[in-house]
Amino acid sequence: MGAIGWGVAMKALEKTGQSGASEWTALWLSVLAAVVLLKVLLAFGPVFVGRDRMFWVLSSPVDRGSLLRPRFFGLLGFGAAVGAVWPAVVFGVVGAAPSSGVPGAVTSLQGPLVFAGSAVVGVAVVAGAVVLQGAWLGRSQVGSGLRAGLGPRVDVGPPAGVGPPVGVGPRTRLGPRTWASPQTWLTVLAGLAVVALFLRPGPVTFEAVWLTPVAVLLVVLAATSLRRLNRNDLAAGASLAAVVRVSVAWLDLALLGSILAERRARAIGRVRSARLRGSPLTVLVWTDLLRVRRAPNALLVWAGLLPLPALVALGGEVDWVPAVHLIAAFVATDRLAAGLKAVCRSASIRRMLGVPDRTLRLAHLVVPTVGAVVWCAVTVPFTPHVELLNGVVSAIGAVAVTYRIATRPPLDYGVAAIDFGVLGPVPLGLVLQLSRGPVLLYLLCVLQVVLG
Repeated sequence: MGAIGWGVAMKALEKTGQSGASEWTALWLSVLAAVVLLKVLLAFGPVFVGRDRMFWVLSSPVDRGSLLRPRFFGLLGFGAAVGAVWPAVVFGVVGAAPSSGVPGAVTSLQGPLVFAGSAVVGVAVVAGAVVLQGAWLGRSQVGSGLRAGLGPRVDVGPPAGVGPPVGVGPRTRLGPRTWASPQTWLTVLAGLAVVALFLRPGPVTFEAVWLTPVAVLLVVLAATSLRRLNRNDLAAGASLAAVVRVSVAWLDLALLGSILAERRARAIGRVRSARLRGSPLTVLVWTDLLRVRRAPNALLVWAGLLPLPALVALGGEVDWVPAVHLIAAFVATDRLAAGLKAVCRSASIRRMLGVPDRTLRLAHLVVPTVGAVVWCAVTVPFTPHVELLNGVVSAIGAVAVTYRIATRPPLDYGVAAIDFGVLGPVPLGLVLQLSRGPVLLYLLCVLQVVLG
């Protein structure tokens, strides 16, 4: 399997793209992947421990850093693996940019350097996330502890006759944190990556030579910061990891979405109340707009997906550009449909509002529909190989698929399973329930390719 994977990767590196366009597309995809990876890592901790091990990590006289170091090394290995695979994914989509010395391909010497440099980037991203976890992230320790239901951190001294464990002492962190928020760090990371491209002429390549010192420095800082992680830092990602396991096991991501929405609400803390006047439809639309404004990440994703179809077209994959345009439009629209999902999946909210279900759904479709139309209107003029008809199909299809997924009823796990004699029983009823929305998206992608 390793030999097959290596062959596929090298074949992807030998694929030739357009000079300049492939470099920018690879850079954009790589920066986006690094930001997403860092955001996911910060959501999980990234270093976390369950309740069964929390007692021993906090109260054991053993060095806290040594207890957490195996998990840290596992995270570094995960980052290196993800980074090593990424060049094959990027160049498989956009093609390798022709270099000045060897036209049209990456040489046999450059190939291993590309994978090694990308693996170093993955290690640096993971180590940077651990450094941010142990640093001050712009929130008070008391407030974060109370929001997590843990209370303020007050460390107690060790038992008599036992030396003080590392990281535990009679101090109390009650002061406000002074460093920037994780969102600021993500923005700075993306900006520095783009600025680095302008400062470094020539094709965009992952060079392990100049990235290795930065990665080593981050790894050292992250290893030393393990000793400063407290209960709140270590327990933040344990609940999210448990929810992810349950959601994957039950094939239902709605539970994960509700937990993430709750975490975003806790991060906001409080909002300013205001009396809304007007018809029920107007009030519901205005509250949906406020919901989007209070979750700026949705707007960032919506705006970040704007250049994706054009970059894929410039990378050489002209046949799939209309389908990519539709998928990107759907993802951008889905990020604006939090209100629609909330009212469709909660019968208690619908009963509390006292408005007919049709009015509720119509009101919460306004923001996703406007977002889809504006997104397609902005992207169609500068996206090659996407005509006006493709843009209309993308806008209508994105709203239709989003509505189908949002209005999907709860999963029924009591459906019958049929045994075809291969790989055991297959729950066809459950598969049909999960296909509500994705099947329509697939059919619309086929239509887009035909029209293109």
